[in-house]
Amino acid sequence: MRRRRRSRGLRLERSGPWIAVGGLLILLWLAIATSTYAPWWGVVLHVVVIVPLVPWVARWARGRPRACAFVPLVGLPLLAAVTAVGVGLGGWSA
Repeated sequence: MRRRRRSRGLRLERSGPWIAVGGLLILLWLAIATSTYAPWWGVVLHVVVIVPLVPWVARWARGRPRACAFVPLVGLPLLAAVTAVGVGLGGWSA
């Protein structure tokens, strides 16, 4: 009888694009959650920052599935920068 060998670690060739999609959904949730302190156009600005990441993940899903798992990590500091500028210059507050 053969023993099944367990694979250790993440298999990003298969799960990388799905991790990226989950990360983008989290970023979208964060962008919509800014509605508690940002005006409507600030929320739209946050969503506009996320939109270019979607085709980036779609393009890399086939060619570079391991790397596309890290695309949402690019969006996080971008959202933080938009929020910092909005709070600092735009006067957004809770």
